[in-house]
Amino acid sequence: MGSMNFVSFRELRTSTGKINDMLADNGKVVVTSNGKPKAIMFQVNETDFEETLAIINQIKLARAINNIRTVAGSNGASEMTLDEINAEIQASRREKRNRP
Repeated sequence: MGSMNFVSFRELRTSTGKINDMLADNGKVVVTSNGKPKAIMFQVNETDFEETLAIINQIKLARAINNIRTVAGSNGASEMTLDEINAEIQASRREKRNRP
């Protein structure tokens, strides 16, 4: 894969042939909105589509786990004992049952 190509959503609507060529040449295109990256398009084919989707989902899961760890570290939740965690779960369940 070569250099990174950036296109706007407007270009995506109006220049699909050009963007298809970029995908063929470089394998990926970053789609922007107001100059900021919003999406990444990857070239896939029938044989690697499912595998590519699975890899992307694994990356998204790893990012979510890292975000959870970061928040837990910043709010002290990462220092909780198992008993404290279970107490929080029980309190949350009680609160949920008591809601109208």
